[in-house]
Formats: sequence, C-alpha cells, structure tokens
Amino acid sequence: MSRVEQHPVQAILLMLAGVFFLSTMDVVIKMLVEHYSSFQVVFLRCFLSLPFFAAWILISGNSRFRTAYPWGHLTRGIVGVIMLFAVGECFREMQLADAYTLFFAAPLVITLLSGPVLGERAGSFRIFTAIFGFIGVLVVLKPSSGGWISYGALMGLVGMLAYSATALMLRRMGNLDGTVTIAFWWVAIVGALAGLLAIPQWRPVVLEQWPQLLVLAITGAGGQIFLTAAFRRASAAIVAPLDYTHMIWAVVYGFAFWGYLPGTRIWVGAAIITLSGLLILFRENRIHLRQKREPDQPAI
Repeated sequence: MSRVEQHPVQAILLMLAGVFFLSTMDVVIKMLVEHYSSFQVVFLRCFLSLPFFAAWILISGNSRFRTAYPWGHLTRGIVGVIMLFAVGECFREMQLADAYTLFFAAPLVITLLSGPVLGERAGSFRIFTAIFGFIGVLVVLKPSSGGWISYGALMGLVGMLAYSATALMLRRMGNLDGTVTIAFWWVAIVGALAGLLAIPQWRPVVLEQWPQLLVLAITGAGGQIFLTAAFRRASAAIVAPLDYTHMIWAVVYGFAFWGYLPGTRIWVGAAIITLSGLLILFRENRIHLRQKREPDQPAI
C-alpha cells in the first residue's frame, strides 16, 4: 500500500473524533477496574472490538490482513499492553485529575520526539502550541501535592510514556499499512497478550455490566480507527497536541457521572486548551491551502 496523501485538517478532525471515543472509553475503564483486574479489562476491550475490524477486512478484502511491519506490530502490541495495564492501574489508584495531568504530558513528548524519532521537524510554532496547551491542562487540573509519590502516579507515568511510543510507531507504520490493518493487529496482539496475563485473576463477568462492555467495545474500536487514520494523514507534531481536548470531555463526564461542577479555573484552563487546538487547526488549514497553490512552499 502506498503512503496515504497528507491532509492535516482532515487529520485534526479525525483526532478530535478519536479523542471523544477514547474519553468515553476511559470512563468505562475506570468503572470496570473497580471490579476486574486491569489485564482482564484490557482483554475484554480488545476481544469485543476485534469483530468490528475482522468484519471490515473481510468486506473490503482479505489482503488487508497482510502487513508490511509484522515485527513492528508485535512490538507496538507489547508496548500497548503495558500502556493499557498502566492506565487501568492509575485509574484505580489515583484521583482522575492527577491521572489526567500525567497522561496529558504525552502530546508534548510526542511533539518534541517527532523530530529525532521520525525526522518530522515540529517547528517553533507547533512546539509553542503544545506547551501552551499543556499549560491549560495544568490550570484545569491543579494536581494535589500528595498525589505524585505513589504506585498510581508511577503507573500514570509509565502509561504516558508507553502511549507516546505507540503513537510514534503508529505514524511510522502508517506509511505502508492501512488504517484497518494497523487497528486489527493492534487489538489482536494486545488482546491475546492481555488475555494470557489475565488468567490468574480472572473473574466472571456479571450480566449487569454487559451494557458497559458494549460501550467499551464500540468506543474502543471507533477510537482506534479515528486515531490511526489521524496519524496516517498528518505528522505527529500536528496531531498529538489535539489530545488536550480530552479535558473538555473529562469535565463533561466528571459532572455527569461523579457530580463534579467545574469552577472558574476549570473554564479558564479549558479555554486555553481549546485555543491551542484552534491555533493548530487554522494554521494547518492555511498552510495546506497555500501548498496546494504553491507545491514547493515548505511548512514551518
């Protein structure tokens, strides 16, 4: 498969959709890890999502099962198991605000590493917007001073670094593999590894929690599709900072499920995060239009 044509604005919109799905999935994961081990929750997420991708491949052509990066998918799957396990443990042990503070360092890490790892120059403007968005996250969360030296905080840090690594690997594999191919092998490998690791602490799933598992399957599959498609259509430096919009959904879901009412500080921080994303959107749209008129014009 040839390298997909680059569409930064399209990638940004796909990333925003992916963030919505994955934010919803995070809420369900936080609920489920109260009853099951993190490995079991990871397995259930992948096992229930896998039929979506398998059906997609069978409909569009069995050739999509083939991949140009078999070892890359295996490596990304191993890192993915570590990431999802760490996220589940962090959600169980820490307050949601402290956990999200750690996770939202990932876009900055991805933006800064996209140059040395992928050879994609981030540019001063993109680095500035990544830092600007992270400042908004800190304003929103204002993490408690006692929540950092703990097992949960360590797991949050591991999860953030593992997510950064999987995002950078996804960007590289997207050069030759299609969206559904990458997503299928991700859930297949992560699910198989997590299932084996979940056996010692396996607990039967109660009937009342199947609606949550259905939401987990849909949001896990949808989020993976949108995330993969976004990273294939634009550089990591462009797409990664949009992860900050998780905080908008965190505010919405926090109020809906836990009765948390945001104060002034929350809205100020959310405005900074939103502005950071809009700056990227408008600037990349302007660059994309200019490059269509002047193909040799470099992006900064």
